Amino acid sequence: MRLDRRLLMNFDWLWFLSLLLLSAAGVAAIWSTTQGTNLSYFVGRQVIYLCISLAVFLVLLYFDYRVYADYITVAYLVGLAILGLVLVVGHTVHANKSWLSLGFLSFQPSELVKILVIVALAKFYAEVDRDYLELRELVTAGLIVLAPMLLVMFQGDLGTAITFVPVYVGLSFLAGLKRKHVVVLLIATALVLPAGWMMLKGHQKGRIIAVLNPSSDPHGLGYQPQQSKIAIGSGGFLGKGWKQGTQGQLGFLPARHTDFVFAVFSEERGFLGSIGMLGLLLYVSIRLLRAAREAKDKIGALIIMGVFSLFLFHILINAGMVMGLVPIAGIPLPFVSAGGSSLLSFYAAMSLGLNVNMRRFVN
Repeated sequence: MRLDRRLLMNFDWLWFLSLLLLSAAGVAAIWSTTQGTNLSYFVGRQVIYLCISLAVFLVLLYFDYRVYADYITVAYLVGLAILGLVLVVGHTVHANKSWLSLGFLSFQPSELVKILVIVALAKFYAEVDRDYLELRELVTAGLIVLAPMLLVMFQGDLGTAITFVPVYVGLSFLAGLKRKHVVVLLIATALVLPAGWMMLKGHQKGRIIAVLNPSSDPHGLGYQPQQSKIAIGSGGFLGKGWKQGTQGQLGFLPARHTDFVFAVFSEERGFLGSIGMLGLLLYVSIRLLRAAREAKDKIGALIIMGVFSLFLFHILINAGMVMGLVPIAGIPLPFVSAGGSSLLSFYAAMSLGLNVNMRRFVN
């Protein structure tokens, strides 16, 4: 197998290096908070998943992204079948039946299906040869997103199910939304919100109330965001140092190696380190936007914008969670939080983005 030299010349090494630095920071933070505890195995698993993710990254990078678009219908249907299989034979973690076991490793198919949905939606919209979408096309695209989203909701994983929404919204806007459709969507959202509130479980409602009124349950549902804010604030400008943070080391902060790893990193590395990590995330976001603008075709631009929408949504929600600005939703910080499925899906997503970017000048 030979790789065109022009592709190597177009490879964005700084983009790739940013991903590696984020992953390294995540491994260091996970190691810091889990060593010497019953969670210490997370470090080894994260490194294993990182190696697997890099291998998948390189494989996906080798083949032209249009090949994936050609076979996306089959891949999408297989993804739906696997999500259905999870409901039957999957095992439950934290009340979510969303995991499949491969013996020595477990993974969440829903994380990988996000990437399939991005490509499927990009292909569908790319075939629309008009400046604006018609209602039937919006409905069809909505069904493409709704099918896996409902299956994930049936698994009990509302946080992951929500992450499909920004992909649909972002790509629909880019493909061309009429003003009247935007108004209809806003009205429909407003009408659905009360019904959605009634469908939420008690602890999910409590998390929303805890954000609006943090003092309502400081020792219950408000405990985690409160401890997270303490961790971030106590880091100061330069931080307390690696393995020196009290919130992370003494276990005051729950989920400190997964959803709230940014709070631990902020406590240990301080304001300067936090800005550095957010700066890397911002740089990757800018590279995605630039790659979308320079893409050689419509489907390439749509794929990248789907990745961008998913990536940015994860960052905003996770950062909002750790700062107590949005309800806890179980959404990890890309490349940093412990979790092999999330790590693998984001490396796959970035591989697609770099894939489009590398081939922008190649016939």
